[in-house]
Amino acid sequence: MMAWAVRTPAIKALVLIGSRERQTSDAVWRADDQSDWDFQVITSEPQVFATKAWTSGLTGAELKVYAARVARIGGVPKVNAIFAGAEADFVVLPAALMRTMKLAVALNLHRREGKVRRGLRDLAVVIRPGWRFLKGGETWDPLYRRVVADVADARLGDEAARGLADVFVCESVWVRRKIERGELLTAQRMIHRELAETNFRLLHELKLRRGERSFPEARRIERIAAEAELSAVSVSATLEAEALRAALAKSAATLRELMTALEGGSWRWPL
Repeated sequence: MMAWAVRTPAIKALVLIGSRERQTSDAVWRADDQSDWDFQVITSEPQVFATKAWTSGLTGAELKVYAARVARIGGVPKVNAIFAGAEADFVVLPAALMRTMKLAVALNLHRREGKVRRGLRDLAVVIRPGWRFLKGGETWDPLYRRVVADVADARLGDEAARGLADVFVCESVWVRRKIERGELLTAQRMIHRELAETNFRLLHELKLRRGERSFPEARRIERIAAEAELSAVSVSATLEAEALRAALAKSAATLRELMTALEGGSWRWPL
């Protein structure tokens, strides 16, 4: 990757992030045999990553699968690539966008609540655990350091938590109706995808408020959560009406417990 970046003028910076960069003995943080390689690429030609053609320049890398999509955090282009013997993710950061962010930070606009700060939060949450420039550090590393120092990770405030809880209530009614109609697959999908995700987000915020370690998207939760927490947020429902009703009831009970812990009981289940 470094050799390719150095000889490719359109690559303004290559950054190694993720567990492969973390130099730690902490088992929760360090890379293991299942860890992939995570890179950020600052480039003047982001369109190049829409296809796999550029990977032919990676000497000794045998590409098996290439998938271009949009990153969940930040909404920028992202590539998942599986090579023989290794997997890698590439987050593509357009150089024009990064130059704009760099200027905004120089003008201290990142200290105000708004579009710039929201965009930099997405960058901060990804790089805060650690990063290393393989190319372009002299130009971009000062920006990364300032973003990490000045921009806090996004948090879930009480109002936002109440909004999530209200949506959960509406979705739970929708799920219940689907179960009664016999649409078991769609009910199962909603419980596992939407309702479980709400509880994961609320638990993540609760642990952060308590000063405990937590990762977004339920990452590494088995290593950091207490047994009772794991039991509360876990969901397993087969395609049977009674199993789905039980999973729905359990998810709703967990939501109420999490909201009570977050707000002290000011939010109540409205139905």
